[in-house]
Amino acid sequence: MKQKIPGIVFFLTVMLYGGFFSSDHPVIERTQPALDRAYEKNEALTLVNEIRDKMGMNTLDANEQLAAAAQAHAEYLVQNHVSTHTEIRGLPGFTGVHPVDRAFHAGYLSSQVTENLSTQQQSAKSSVDGLFSAIYHRFGFLDVGIDEMGVGVAQDSADTKNSAFVYNMGNSALNALCREPSFTGYGKYMYRVCKDPEHRIEAKRFKKAQNSSKWLNPKTIFYPYDGQEDVPPAFYRETPDPLPDFDVSGFPVSISFNDYFFHDVKLRAFKLYESNGKEIVYKRILSQKSDPNRHFTPYEFALFPLERLAYDTWYRASVVYLDKGREVTKIWTFHTRKPVEKLIRITQKEATVTLERGRGYWVYFVPLDAHDTLGTILFPEDVDITFVDNNTLRIMPFENRGRDFTIKSGNRTLHVKLKDPQ
Repeated sequence: MKQKIPGIVFFLTVMLYGGFFSSDHPVIERTQPALDRAYEKNEALTLVNEIRDKMGMNTLDANEQLAAAAQAHAEYLVQNHVSTHTEIRGLPGFTGVHPVDRAFHAGYLSSQVTENLSTQQQSAKSSVDGLFSAIYHRFGFLDVGIDEMGVGVAQDSADTKNSAFVYNMGNSALNALCREPSFTGYGKYMYRVCKDPEHRIEAKRFKKAQNSSKWLNPKTIFYPYDGQEDVPPAFYRETPDPLPDFDVSGFPVSISFNDYFFHDVKLRAFKLYESNGKEIVYKRILSQKSDPNRHFTPYEFALFPLERLAYDTWYRASVVYLDKGREVTKIWTFHTRKPVEKLIRITQKEATVTLERGRGYWVYFVPLDAHDTLGTILFPEDVDITFVDNNTLRIMPFENRGRDFTIKSGNRTLHVKLKDPQ
């Protein structure tokens, strides 16, 4: 059976060093805190289920065998300092080349296993948020045919930036059929769907198991979902990359059609509008035919705005499709992330800002082109700086101390002047 394995997603981690700033102050290196792995595993499953529930989808039960397979792979990734869905025999922690091999090793019997993963993440939330922004991984989490999942979390205690979150997903009804005796009756049957490749399952029962959760799910699945808030405004990179010619673009909007209800999808239009009603025309629509990596199914579509969306803004999306010859229009809205502190937009290569000591700011470097993202930076010990995303820094000078300084990152320069609280 064909196995759908999403790609790998890489994220910018909180490593604020490696560039330079013009100051004679000492600098600090920020390290990632140790993870409470038991908490993060539970949190990851909870977060995925919260999203599926808000979309009207079935939630996923925890599965011990899938969790064991995911945990083993997470430890393999950390031990070998890699980020990949495949393992190499002979390396430390090897339990199977492919996700399905590792699931078999852990005692799972069905071959219908999919996997998502992210590395160098500081929490389940950052991992799940990032995977939902990465289109191939998003469709993996929003699969209408899954009903169970296991999560693995690992971290190197000596190098806490080296962490891994792994998610293995499956279908409990198919797994249960693989525990039953092999089919010996007359009629059509399926094989090579269980750990034992010769195990036979009656075709009708196999189809029923495949559909066991599909009929519980909506006919059409939108993300961001209708009314969703705190949506990230940007998409960066995924491996393989759906936008290989862009390092930064807008957050992708997607629709998938439940194949329990649809057999031939015809999408007539897919549009996105700003809050003032103006259509975003600088976009790219991906489908099975236009996806550069050929990972989309005939039921999956995504609209990528080719420029970042704005912070704290409502957007309206619409699709028009044919359903049994009848034209159907769907419209929904979502709201992008609202900065929790004052937002400062930087629109030039070099700029100067004045910040008040003891107050936090979000400093957003508006991309000057499709490849303009921040690199790693150094910063003085009397200011706190963290990444919000690859174009936005949170900067808070400590109260009653610190001098003016300059940050340089990539081709961007920011001169920071400090003033005392008013």
